[in-house]
Amino acid sequence: MTDLLTLDNTAIVLDSTCDPSPGFFERPGMYMVPLKVHFGDETYRDGVDMTYLEFFAKLEASEVLPTTSQPTAGEFLAVYEEARQTYERVFSLHISGEMSGTVRSAEQAAAQIDGVEVYDLRTVTGALSLGGERLRARLERGCTLAEARAYIKHFTEHSSLMVHAATLEYLRRGGRIGRAASFVGGVFDIKPLICAEEGTLQGYAKVRGLKKAMAAMQRFVEEKSAPDDELYFATIDAINEEEPRLIREMIERLRPNSHFVLHCHVAAVVGTHIGPGTAAFAMIAE
Repeated sequence: MTDLLTLDNTAIVLDSTCDPSPGFFERPGMYMVPLKVHFGDETYRDGVDMTYLEFFAKLEASEVLPTTSQPTAGEFLAVYEEARQTYERVFSLHISGEMSGTVRSAEQAAAQIDGVEVYDLRTVTGALSLGGERLRARLERGCTLAEARAYIKHFTEHSSLMVHAATLEYLRRGGRIGRAASFVGGVFDIKPLICAEEGTLQGYAKVRGLKKAMAAMQRFVEEKSAPDDELYFATIDAINEEEPRLIREMIERLRPNSHFVLHCHVAAVVGTHIGPGTAAFAMIAE
């Protein structure tokens, strides 16, 4: 193996809960392993068999909440073998093990093949895409194995994810809510802000109305970053066109050195647990 990791010799694998932006996996060296969503007897591969728009239309029409399942070790191994035919090394970055068994399937597969390193990024949705994209930026200019590993560790420990949920009902039904469960309330128009902490989704604030939600999200950015940080961020939506634009404007106003990286659409598996109408953002200070 060569000492310098580049886009020519290193691949990145993510699972479909990264909710990628269009074209994300059309680039060489980028691979996705899909989770699955089940509507009764019908099974769909997340991000493969239906678009995010088709999923939410089906969710709205369905009388029962769909269920989800993780990839098998065999499905991961097939992708790793394909990637290793072209690339010397593979970094496999995944949804928090507190939320899904996906990373454990990846680890079982990686144990059967050389050159694959599996990482639990302790987060979900577009935060995973952001992590993959920022690692890819390092490969684009060339980095050592130690530098790549150090960056993944930095991202895992310091990235932030904020979710403005339209409702917690889907998270509650799916059992993915962690300590955010205490934020479920019956007051009209109270919509919770939840964040990824310690690998789970936890309550941050309860707000009424978009103006107060934006103020709380601004506070979160100020808590998690410094004014002169080089801040890289992604916006995320689940059928919510307005709010991501406002979030981007807010971050760029607060942090002059911020860099918008990508916009992600919540797909079937994350959408099953978070529901429509949600907006979110992920960021990392470098």
